Amino acid sequence: MADLQGGELVVARYRLDARAPSDLVGIEAWDATDQILDRPVRLSIITSPDAPLTLDAARRAALVSDEHVTRVIDVLHDATRSIVVTEPYVGSTLADLVEAKPLSPHAARAVIGAAATALEAARRRGVHHGALRPSAIRVHQGRVRVTGLGIDGDLVHGEARLDGDTASRADTVALVALLHYALTGDLPRVAHDVEALDPGVAGPARLQAPGAPLVPPRDVDQAVPRDLDTLCSVTLGDHDDGPVTPGQLVSELAPWDSEHVPVTGEVPVAIQPIEPPATREVTRQSVRTLAAGGASRGAARPGTPPPAGPVRRPSTGRIPRVAPAAAAAGATSLTLGHAAAPTAPAATAGTAGAAGTTGPTTTKQAPVSPAAAPTATQPLATQPVTTQPAAAPAAMLSEPGPSGRRPDGPGTTTARPADDGARPQTTKSGRRLRLNPTPYVLALMLVLVVGAGVVAKNTLFSGFEPAVVEASQTPTEEAPADADPAAEPPAEEAPAEAPPAPAVPVISGGQVVTNPGDVDYNENAGLAIDDDVTTAWYSLEYKTSNFGGLDRLLAYAITLEQPATVSTVYLSTQNTGGNVEIRATDAANPRGGEVLASGPLNGETTMTLSAPVETQNLVILFTDLPTATSDGKFRAHIYDISLS
Repeated sequence: MADLQGGELVVARYRLDARAPSDLVGIEAWDATDQILDRPVRLSIITSPDAPLTLDAARRAALVSDEHVTRVIDVLHDATRSIVVTEPYVGSTLADLVEAKPLSPHAARAVIGAAATALEAARRRGVHHGALRPSAIRVHQGRVRVTGLGIDGDLVHGEARLDGDTASRADTVALVALLHYALTGDLPRVAHDVEALDPGVAGPARLQAPGAPLVPPRDVDQAVPRDLDTLCSVTLGDHDDGPVTPGQLVSELAPWDSEHVPVTGEVPVAIQPIEPPATREVTRQSVRTLAAGGASRGAARPGTPPPAGPVRRPSTGRIPRVAPAAAAAGATSLTLGHAAAPTAPAATAGTAGAAGTTGPTTTKQAPVSPAAAPTATQPLATQPVTTQPAAAPAAMLSEPGPSGRRPDGPGTTTARPADDGARPQTTKSGRRLRLNPTPYVLALMLVLVVGAGVVAKNTLFSGFEPAVVEASQTPTEEAPADADPAAEPPAEEAPAEAPPAPAVPVISGGQVVTNPGDVDYNENAGLAIDDDVTTAWYSLEYKTSNFGGLDRLLAYAITLEQPATVSTVYLSTQNTGGNVEIRATDAANPRGGEVLASGPLNGETTMTLSAPVETQNLVILFTDLPTATSDGKFRAHIYDISLS
């Protein structure tokens, strides 16, 4: 496929970005972009002569669902190319990790255990890898991925691919060889001798020489656990022993911790401590501490004064109910500046401070150096601090002061603040008057809905009223005197109607037709008309193409939604050879009707009818069984049927 270039659009969907590395011959890999879903993908263009086998294996691999398998997204085939679309290959290969440094026993157990779990899920679907090597296992961001499932193995083995048990044992032995490689850095030949491996790709530095004995892992590194050493020695030895399936290998390696998988493909980021959200802090500090240690935190910038604490009545000790506005106005404030009488550091009685206790309001002189007196430019730490209430709450104005206190003493006030009219209007109970907009909004919405309904009704039914023309507005002509009143004007010819458009053939159902009493996977008949190329209907297997010499009936009956003209039948199959007939009949008489087309199958087969026929029923009759390309047995295998 030397004609492909970067930026080219393949099958009108995938844009080729750059060539991707591949260590196998018979495959051309590209990093591409799915133009419809806007996501990165990898295109494997199969150039091997066994491309049909590889496409069939890729379709089966698409059914494997496991987080440790690179998923097959699409399988495409046109007249010139066979393409398998998969998720992109990301991360570091096992060869990249081991060439830098052999893995620890915990990491090797976790990586190979995850790969064995993926291959066990594939084995239960009848899919095997067949070409495990260090480049087929990748690690990205702490996750293990097996690449090439359904592509590399069938690309390598072709027609001589292994059967189920042999292929499962081969995958298990290759996994144990990769475990030996991860622990020691020495790669056994069984995980490198891949038939389709590109000879131009350099192998690992410590590859086992042909015919050389394999060194046990503990002879290379004494830190290797004995169970892993025994597993490698027994499985890779000359006695053909050890686990035979990936599932048995999972049991031998368990348990492991996925946290031991190397983390690759990530950029380390320094973790910064999360700063708490900014909140308003209230710093309560005595005058003595403030004078001794300097200004408190936040004293240099404006802030919200702390709220006032509960004030108890001197006589009863109960807490009066104070309105929110009055309570906020009664908060204690700190005033930093020169005192009015710096030489009188005496305590005077007053109302409660911010601490919530009843006692005098204290004014203290900060310590001043004997050599210097307080001046306007004196530092803040040496200036007096006066603590006094900013304003008394409204509920406290009528409370009597402590015994022996004058009503006009410092720290108290008896004057009510002047009402400037800015306060909101209230009811007798003291609640604020508020306007509830909900009824007005609901009424407005109701008016809009009714108006819209009237407009819609007038617009919807305006075209169905008959047009009325008054007689006075109809132009008339006087008939000539010699005209025959009984004669009628000639009728105008009606315009010719356009012929109706031909109906498009749409398949509504399909069924398998066999001899009475026989069953040939009839429950899977719908898989041939579900527009899904990854599912298929297939028949029973026979040793010969003529049904073993028996008088067997095998046909697939198609029913259309309505009679339509059919000229071509498309069959997407896994078959070659044989003979099928397209007949214009139904399931009740599958061997009757006119033969519209006949011939062998060859993968994607197009059968053109001898003449277009209008019908609602068609039958595909197998008179000679074709060969399945996957295993060479005689059976019918149809992925999809479409008509035109």
